[in-house]
Amino acid sequence: MRNFLLKIQIVLFFSVQWGSLWAEDGRDRLNAVIGRMNSLESFRASVTLNGGLTGVVSYKSPNQLHVRFSDGRIISSNGRILWFYNPDSSIAGKQDLKGVSGGLGGLLSGYENVTVSGRTFRLTSSTKRYNEIILVVSDNDLPRVLKMKRSDEEITEIAFSGIATNIGLGTGLFNFQPPTSSQIVENPLNQKE
Repeated sequence: MRNFLLKIQIVLFFSVQWGSLWAEDGRDRLNAVIGRMNSLESFRASVTLNGGLTGVVSYKSPNQLHVRFSDGRIISSNGRILWFYNPDSSIAGKQDLKGVSGGLGGLLSGYENVTVSGRTFRLTSSTKRYNEIILVVSDNDLPRVLKMKRSDEEITEIAFSGIATNIGLGTGLFNFQPPTSSQIVENPLNQKE
């Protein structure tokens, strides 16, 4: 019996050690992917949101983003202000981004558990807005699928295709101004539900 308990303790010890090595390898590999994304001057890709809504995302370093969806909605940031615009309701959300880390690194940071299998990363945390994120990357470490699951089980999935990197993108694209007839909501992400 004593030998049996000793064997169980040894197996548990090595399981914990190997588990932490896998997490360490996952975190190191994820940091390499984030480093690859951060090294890009710009990129443009087609995106599909939750298997239906399509659009085009454009990014220019540092922290400039523009997404135009097929239904006319726009998400745009010049790195200081983030706009959400819906032409159907003529409402524009204007979010001040001071002190917010952006990009893929900002989204994927702070997760307690990071595992990797091939080109698929799984991040989990009980304290983050998304308690689980699945990231699938291409052979050259660019995102292919980003699946985010909240604690209420709501899942958002973004699929990327046709990624072009280090292309010329003018700064005007990222300085969105909603139509003057729009109702502007200040800092909608700071409001409690």
